Amino acid sequence: MGGELDFTDQLRLELRHRIRPMPGRNPKERGRTTTPLELLYDLTYVVAFAAASDQLAEQLAHGDVWPALGAYVFAVWAVSWAWLNFTWFSSAYGNDDVLIRLATIVQMIGVIVLTYGLPVSFEAAAHGESPNNLLMVIGYIIMRVPLIALWLRAARSDPGHRPNALSYVVIISVAQVGWLLTAIVPMPAEVTVVAIVVLALAEMVAPLVATRIFGFSPWNPGHLAERFALLTLITIGEVIAATTAAVGALTQEAGWSVEAVLIASSGLVMAAAVWWSYFLVPSRLVLERRPERAFGWRYAHLALFGTIAAIGAGLHLATIAVVNGGVSLLGVAIALTVPLAATIVLIFLIWSVLLRSFDLTHLPLLLITLAPLAAAVVVGAVTHPGQPIDLDQPGQLTTLSVVIGLVALGAVIEVVGHELVGFSHTLRAWRSDTSAAPLTAADARPD
Repeated sequence: MGGELDFTDQLRLELRHRIRPMPGRNPKERGRTTTPLELLYDLTYVVAFAAASDQLAEQLAHGDVWPALGAYVFAVWAVSWAWLNFTWFSSAYGNDDVLIRLATIVQMIGVIVLTYGLPVSFEAAAHGESPNNLLMVIGYIIMRVPLIALWLRAARSDPGHRPNALSYVVIISVAQVGWLLTAIVPMPAEVTVVAIVVLALAEMVAPLVATRIFGFSPWNPGHLAERFALLTLITIGEVIAATTAAVGALTQEAGWSVEAVLIASSGLVMAAAVWWSYFLVPSRLVLERRPERAFGWRYAHLALFGTIAAIGAGLHLATIAVVNGGVSLLGVAIALTVPLAATIVLIFLIWSVLLRSFDLTHLPLLLITLAPLAAAVVVGAVTHPGQPIDLDQPGQLTTLSVVIGLVALGAVIEVVGHELVGFSHTLRAWRSDTSAAPLTAADARPD
């Protein structure tokens, strides 16, 4: 009878979403998984990352390299930081009631509004103006204001963590006022850029300070590891989408060929290799035992989301080169090798942060991995130097496929190297970490 009652209660929670208490989730809950609401929320970020990636490729094709990179970093940071903050709250207090659902939907609207502001942002940056604009700021505020209300609710429902919750209320509220002022107060572009950089840094530093003073909220390490992994997976999907678009454009221009098949295969191999490499890092297993390491780990992901989406931008740039011309082979090579190399380095950084180890024995593998990427740049530089890609010229399609294939080879070497020897370094680092600092009851939870 008791079992039937438990099932009935569970069914009631699944079917009725009226306002529920929000005392805080159990941070030691094992097996907690991502909810359908969280997955729905993440889908809007597919649109945002894709839009930022497309804008980056378009501006790179016009030759506006540094302004495009600045606008891209700003866009990815704004989207990723808002996602990270809500994910952190949801891990601690998500109860899937009607208020949580409505707040989540409002934030999704904010993501879309911010996305509409991206073309204006990139265009302004290309003309020497600030990448910030009122439409982006309105979208960002829509993403953040519901979180203020949710933290106030958490402060009321969870007295034990009230100081921490209220600190987030203050931090987010002050930041939104700052962002609004950067968009409506006339300032020189240089001053505005400095202001948004200072605001972004303040938003990232303030939670660290508040946590040291007021303690942690009851977030779940395993749940957070899964949430970050899923958004990484979604971002990798942008690489697959860009590969499909590039090959589609190529086959329309020149039909199917061996080179087209090689480019399609290389793009998919890049996506699969990034996925493989990322999931070689035992984030969930380590965070469940060392949750205090989550802060450095999560900040590294802010950059990782951007570099993965930028690989898609590189493939999109190849599409532009094939369809419209105006882009050199070297430009495509750099646009692919730089974000892939940065992604590999960031995955190593995440590994190092988690395991509190900087294993120099990884450096030979890293150098071997980067060798094909360097070769891709050299091929792009010495083949038809300075000339835009033109498929009517003999050998250009073959050279383009070689460049993309070399980039994919670098990603494959990283995976093969870790599977052959790298995993033993992970085991050795973990054993060294646990022997130097044995797990205690206090380590099990940073609260």
